[in-house]
Formats: sequence, structure tokens, C-alpha cells
Amino acid sequence: HGISSALLMASVRAYLRSRVMQAGSVAEIISDVNRLVSADTMETNQFMTLFFLVFEGQTGQLTWVRAGHDPAILYDPVTDDFSELQGSGMALGIDMHFQYEKNQRENFSEGNIVLLATDGVWEARNKSGQMFGRRAVYDIIRNNSAANANEIMEAIISQIKKFLKSYKPEDDLTLVVVKAR
Repeated sequence: HGISSALLMASVRAYLRSRVMQAGSVAEIISDVNRLVSADTMETNQFMTLFFLVFEGQTGQLTWVRAGHDPAILYDPVTDDFSELQGSGMALGIDMHFQYEKNQRENFSEGNIVLLATDGVWEARNKSGQMFGRRAVYDIIRNNSAANANEIMEAIISQIKKFLKSYKPEDDLTLVVVKAR
């Protein structure tokens, strides 16, 4: 999205890396980062969405804050169940006094898959204007659930490229796949 967006992202990354080294809940961390981002963007009206997820390997607990970003997708291959890691929260940089909320889920267990992605993944449109869609993403995850996280990510990217053919996407295609082992 350009140089100004890249600079904002780099600043948020630096704020976040610095803040996570200090004590506090995920909600406090993101609220503090938001205050810094808001001070930087007050005059430019820039903002940034974020999904901050912490996985506790010993307990299988997921803790997250959603700051205006699309919810993460959770897939349990044992029950063949898709759900979204919801939560309220506006994008960073809009209101410096906004207090973010912690969200939590237990039992992230072996084989479970989490997909974090930008909306450009499901909103990718081919030359005829057809959208790739969430259903296609769900099907790829389901059909590749035995694969490792990197292979699932590559399968999604491969299918999007196949869908788009030589057509260039209008938005960024960014995704992260996490699989419990």
C-alpha cells in the first residue's frame, strides 16, 4: 500500500516488539501500542488493523486481541468444524483512549489449524470479477488438513494463483497458518 503504510507497519512492529517484553495482558499490550500509533497518526488519519494471537503450548490456550482485522479462522479436523476467533476492537491509530479486550479459547489441540489472513485472500477477484471467497479457503484447509502449516499455506497461495491466472490481485495477499502439533 505504499511507503507511508510500510513506515506505519514498521513502527507498529517496533512498538509491539518493545512492548511485549514488558509485563501485561494482551489487551494492555495492544492498548499501549495503540496509544503510540495514535500519537503518530493523529495528523495523517492513517490506521492499521492487527490480529494479535498468543498460543500457550503447555495448556493449548489461545489468547488474542482483534484490532479491526478480520477474525482468524480455526479448523478442527476431528470434528470438521470451522469457527472464527472473533472479538471487538477498532483498528490501531483511530482512538488513542480505546481499551482493547482479551479473548480466549481453550483446547487448541493437535491437528487444529488457525489461519490469519488479510481480506485480499478471500476477496481476490479474477479477470471476470469473480471473488475467490471464504468457502474456497475453507475447502483448501479441509482438503489439506493432514499437511503441515507451510504446505497448507502453499496450497492456499497456489489455488489463488490458479484462480487469478495472470490477473494481478487488487489487494495484498498475506496469510499465516498455525497448526498444533
